[in-house]
This record gives sequence, C-alpha cells and structure tokens, in this order.
Amino acid sequence: MKRTFAALIGLSILATQGCVGAKVYRNEKNARIAAEAREKILVQEVLQRRNESNGFVKMVAELNRSLGQQDTEIKDLQAELTDRTQSMGESASKLSTEKSVLDKRLSETREELGKRNDALSKVKGIQYKRKNTLIELELDLSKTFQVEKMAGVGIGVDVETVKMTIPDNMLFDANGVIISASGHNLLALLAGFLSSRPSINIDIVAYTDNKLPPKDKTLQDTWDWSLQRATNVARLMVREYNTNANQLTPVGKGEFYPLISNETAEGRLKNRRTEIIFKPLMPLVPIAE
Repeated sequence: MKRTFAALIGLSILATQGCVGAKVYRNEKNARIAAEAREKILVQEVLQRRNESNGFVKMVAELNRSLGQQDTEIKDLQAELTDRTQSMGESASKLSTEKSVLDKRLSETREELGKRNDALSKVKGIQYKRKNTLIELELDLSKTFQVEKMAGVGIGVDVETVKMTIPDNMLFDANGVIISASGHNLLALLAGFLSSRPSINIDIVAYTDNKLPPKDKTLQDTWDWSLQRATNVARLMVREYNTNANQLTPVGKGEFYPLISNETAEGRLKNRRTEIIFKPLMPLVPIAE
C-alpha cells in the first residue's frame, strides 16, 4: 500500500514536472519568435534609416556643390560689378571732361555769334544810312533839275550811285560834240549843285552811236568821239562855272553799249547819251575781324 502510494506520488510529480516544462518551452518559443520578428522590424528600420541617411548625404553634397557654384557666380558678379563701377566712373569722368570742352566751345561760339550779330547790326545800320544817302541825293537832284519838266532826262539810284541820264539833243548841238544852249543851262544847274556839295564826285560818261559826225574829220573813232564829248562837258563846267575839277572824271564809252539797234536814225539818236554818275561820300562798312 505504501509502495503504491509512493508510486502514485512519484507519477504525480513527474506529470507535474512534464506539464511545467512544456509551458515554459512554449513561452520561450513564443518569446523567441517575437524577438525574431522584432529583430526583422528593427533591421528594416535600420536599413530604411541608412537609406535615408545616404539620401541626406547626397542631398548635402548637391547643396554643397550648388553653394559652391553660387559662390563662384557671386564672385563673378562682384568682379563684374567692380569692373562696371570702375568703367562707369571712367565714363563719367570722360563725359564730364567732354562736357567741359563742349561748354567752353559753346560759350566761345555764343561769344563769337554775339560779336557777329553786333557787327551785322552795325553793317545793316550803315547800309541803311547809305541807302538813305542815295535816296536823299536822288530827291535833291529831282528838285534841282525839275526832272518832270525835262523830257528824256532820267534820275535813279543805281547800286551805290545815283545816275542821271541826259539825251543827246538836250546837251549837244547837231554836230554831236559842242555843248548846246540848253546844255549850258543844264550844266549851270549841275555846277551849282556840286558847288554846295563838295564831297560828291561825278563821272561824266558819254556814249555814241556807230557813225562819226561827217563834218568832223579830226575824230579817229567812236572812243575818241565819246571822250571828247565827256571832256567838253567837264571843261565847260570848270572854265565857265568854276566847278572843282577834282569832282569831275570824263569817261568815253564809244559805240559799244547801245540801248537799241543803230540801224535807224531814231536808234542812233537814243544811243547817243550822256550819263552823270553821282558818287556821294558814303558811310564806310566796318571790316570784319
């Protein structure tokens, strides 16, 4: 009985020990499986973190390269800015110098223009006086000779002189050389006019036609004829009317300046004429510097 009970107790102990070992085994097995699963997860996380780290390393490297390029670009831009600033400074200095030169030239030009305008104003003023001198002389001659009553006599301003044209039949006789009675009267008026105006000089310009007077055999040609006519006028004014000879200049033009054709008697009569060219003392035009 005691042996049976002891055997039962032994069996019970063995059964109990067997149950406890299996449970522990299972627990350990489960723990190992869980640890392995955990280890796999950790390995995956480590690999993922490693990949992320490599990506960050590459990104940092690219950023460093980009920063290096930007630094180079910044240095290049700074150098270009420095060059341009220096160039602008030089250009500004050059422009300032050129502006000074142009300002000086402009000032000199304005000064020269002012001088020229002053000179031009003086010239215009003198030209106005000269014109008035001629106009007044023309009016005085017209009043003195009463031109409106003298058929064929003309008086007018000619450039810087006043010209009085006297037809042949009013000054010379039929022979065309000797002063006629009407010519004496006209020359007396002319002498009186000149005596009161000693600053006026005259040219006595005689013109002829192309046929010499048939009764005068002393004449060599129409130059000779015209010069004798002009000289006779001057000689008579000096000898008979005491005109200052220095105011008179006889000029012979001959047949070479006809007004119309010499083919007719009327044409030849018109071409035989005497011009008295009045040359008053005129204000002088200033000479440009």
